[in-house]
Amino acid sequence: MKKHASYLVLVVLATIMVVPGVFAQGKVVVYSTNQQAQNDMMAAEFEKATGIKCEMVRAGSGVTLKRIRAEKDRPLGDVALGFSKILLNGNLDLWEPYKIKDWDVYPAEFKDPNGLWIGQMVHVMVFMYHTGLVSADEAPKTWSDFLDPKWQDRVAFCNPNNSGSAYTQLTVMLQLWGGGDEAWQKVETFLKNAKVTQQSSLVYKGVAQGEFPAGVTMEYAAYRYKKGEAPVEVVYPADGTVAYTEGAAIIKGCQNQQNARLFLDWASGLEARKKIVSEFMRRPARPDIDFNALVPGMIPLVQVNQIKDYNAERWTEERTQNLEKVKDILLRVK
Repeated sequence: MKKHASYLVLVVLATIMVVPGVFAQGKVVVYSTNQQAQNDMMAAEFEKATGIKCEMVRAGSGVTLKRIRAEKDRPLGDVALGFSKILLNGNLDLWEPYKIKDWDVYPAEFKDPNGLWIGQMVHVMVFMYHTGLVSADEAPKTWSDFLDPKWQDRVAFCNPNNSGSAYTQLTVMLQLWGGGDEAWQKVETFLKNAKVTQQSSLVYKGVAQGEFPAGVTMEYAAYRYKKGEAPVEVVYPADGTVAYTEGAAIIKGCQNQQNARLFLDWASGLEARKKIVSEFMRRPARPDIDFNALVPGMIPLVQVNQIKDYNAERWTEERTQNLEKVKDILLRVK
């Protein structure tokens, strides 16, 4: 009888450890580049759904990536959240392969074929302007518009060394302008005109608050302020832009691997994605969500003029040397 009772206790304990949402134990540490409000919501909702404590550690993608690499031999984080496809692909040695529960739902362009990362949302690079400072006629229509001296100190742009999205924006300009020396001369002119911030959030917050007349930012950020009735408008660049994937990965060798897998399953799931697009305007990578009903005014991706020959692989390979060039330019012009 004692042996039978002991066996039952072991079965119950095993169930407590493996069944999510019932008596799950432990924690998951998520290194996130997302804004704090979204982090707080995701942590609370994940804990409610699974019973697992979620600790969010927030910083920019550049800072976070450096931390993950510095901790490579003894990771303190379990999940990397909010990284661009360029950064995820450029650091595959840092990620643990895992194919999420809804793996087959996601199109091939939004995931690594070996399960090293999953793209949960799609970001479109846009311009944002303050309607009280810039009229619709004066608003920038193309990337080249910002080369005009009239935009000096009037357009905000995040330092690409601190932001994956800003690096993507930099590569859009380089691609459109030919990618060679002439393109870099134009980038230098752009950076000379720009008010360079050290965080992406300072761009869209600054435009919404009237600190900057315009800024180069991400679609979701501009729509969040539009939803909040800030005096801002969104411009999809007429000469082309990029819609890039942002996603998550499990950090290789992490301490809470099972909980990290549960977090990726939950964060990529239908209900979590619906909640995130409705509250934070982040366009979902899942094709089974009608986001237009959740974000009035956000146009379908097929209506966005995307650069057809955008060479993401090239820009990933050249990231280190390109960021060094940006550092050199900023030292000269700022």
